[in-house]
Amino acid sequence: MTFRGLLMEKKKSKAVFLILAVLAVLMMVAFSVFIAEEMIILAVLSVIVFIAIFGIGFTLKKKYRENDWL
Repeated sequence: MTFRGLLMEKKKSKAVFLILAVLAVLMMVAFSVFIAEEMIILAVLSVIVFIAIFGIGFTLKKKYRENDWL
């Protein structure tokens, strides 16, 4: 690879991982609030969304590693 090719290769932003982490924490807080308020259906829904967020994060991280974006 040429010197110019090395300069053109950029790492992707990792801000998306921060956003996913904040969303996961918000889902944990929501779960706690829903349990305290005895809103079982919303508590279950928040757990499902939490698991989905984690899955998206792990899938995205795998994609980043495979493409050497990290």
